[in-house]
Amino acid sequence: MPMGQMPVLEVDGKKVHQSVAMSRYLANQVGLAGADDWENLMIDTVVDTVNDFRLKIAVVSYEPDDEIKEKKLVTLNNEVIPFYLEKLDDIARENNGYLANSKLSWADIYFTAILDYLNYMTKSDLVANHPNLQRVVDNVTSIDSIRSWIDKRPKTEI
Repeated sequence: MPMGQMPVLEVDGKKVHQSVAMSRYLANQVGLAGADDWENLMIDTVVDTVNDFRLKIAVVSYEPDDEIKEKKLVTLNNEVIPFYLEKLDDIARENNGYLANSKLSWADIYFTAILDYLNYMTKSDLVANHPNLQRVVDNVTSIDSIRSWIDKRPKTEI
């Protein structure tokens, strides 16, 4: 393990780390990257935005001091979460149910994959009132191979 932690991707005996970099690499391998540099930029901006959102939620979720956490939750729930969800929902609306380039990309899969964790940290269903983001999730989870994995994957607590 190059950095002493997971995840690690091994290809032809070479090991690499960093999940987003691995996701981007694999997306290129399976046709889920953009058709050109601009499309890749659009995908990367959404993935980076989702990661920014995740970090803002995690900072509050993992705050050890309950009093500080309660104060941070007010801002998170009243400002941060609505802001990000509104912007991401607008992006999905503008892209016909996808997060970039009006077609399936690794950004859609990344968002859908991380959503359970975001819901767990916020103790909510983040896409419940955001139909365009729900459409992104539906577009991803209706892919036969993904649906099959979701149906048979081990049931675990987050």
